[in-house]
Amino acid sequence: MKTIILAGGGHAHLTILEKLSESPVPDTKWILISSDVYQYYSGMFSGFIEGLYTLEEIRIDLRKLAFKANCEFYEASVEKVDADNKTLIAGHNHLSFDLLSFDIGSHTANPEIKGLAEYQTALKPAHLFPQFIQTLQDSKNVAIIGGGAAACEIALSLAAWKKEQHRKCDRISLVHSGELLEAHGPKARRLITERLNRSHIARYPNERAALIKKETIYTNNHTEIPFKQLIYLGGANAPEIFRKSGLTVNEDGFLSVNTMLQSIDAPFIFGAGDCASLTAYPDLEKNGVHAVRQGPILWHNLLAALNRQPLKDYHPQNASLAILSTGSKKGLWLHGNKAFYGTMVWHIKNNIDRRFIRRFKT
Repeated sequence: MKTIILAGGGHAHLTILEKLSESPVPDTKWILISSDVYQYYSGMFSGFIEGLYTLEEIRIDLRKLAFKANCEFYEASVEKVDADNKTLIAGHNHLSFDLLSFDIGSHTANPEIKGLAEYQTALKPAHLFPQFIQTLQDSKNVAIIGGGAAACEIALSLAAWKKEQHRKCDRISLVHSGELLEAHGPKARRLITERLNRSHIARYPNERAALIKKETIYTNNHTEIPFKQLIYLGGANAPEIFRKSGLTVNEDGFLSVNTMLQSIDAPFIFGAGDCASLTAYPDLEKNGVHAVRQGPILWHNLLAALNRQPLKDYHPQNASLAILSTGSKKGLWLHGNKAFYGTMVWHIKNNIDRRFIRRFKT
């Protein structure tokens, strides 16, 4: 009997579990390893912060999903992989495998900012997210480092919650070194800037955080920004497991995979979602859209590798759709350089997100 281990409960692996429950694979043992029983859907984080969703509405029970798929479940983190012997360590478990797939996401950290790790409220790994929300909501001064979609969305959702609670004296600051929504063009920047200004979010453009100390951000321009709670959303950072295991990674530490989602030097190891980097598309933006689309390809390729059949390639679209929740049930539609704002956009996002969660509720 062959053994396939799925490390992580990310979007692509959710598709694998869904396929397994529909089409069991004979003579094959499947194992899911996750650091938490629940997978929290990042697309609904902002709505949860704003109070639009309950905790149950934004999370998927991985243990139940694995049981439905006849897949063993281990609540642990993969600590090290021995590719030569096809074994891994996860907590107290030493497991052997024939194929191994990673979909463990990324982390929010930046070792270049001294003091960040000590003071930040970590939003990833995702299973740590819910316990920090009450703290963020209650804080009178929240600073967010980052100018991308996640940073803007969290800032606006938190501002909407505080407005609803009549917390007019609370302060939210957004510190960003580059352009807001840099990959989406001038219209998107104009629309998001308008929303941030109307939500009374203090912006610090062209400021790069250099040091965090005693509830103060010190920037490269010698600006001092006070805070009580700090969130870093300045870009995805790679899990340490790949370097620790001697697997080939890109310059940022993400697992290097080919278009068939295979590790470039260990073809029996696969990677999908934010934790992996496609060598053919090194600048591919890290978001859940790609992980979802990689799911069916990963499913085919795991079975093909198992049966020594041809694998399929994953080629991302030139532009991916992103919909941001901007507070008060309004949203921003982003596709390439096209941008639209309004209530209808939020309802589209809400329907997409709820439909995604329903797929995996057992």
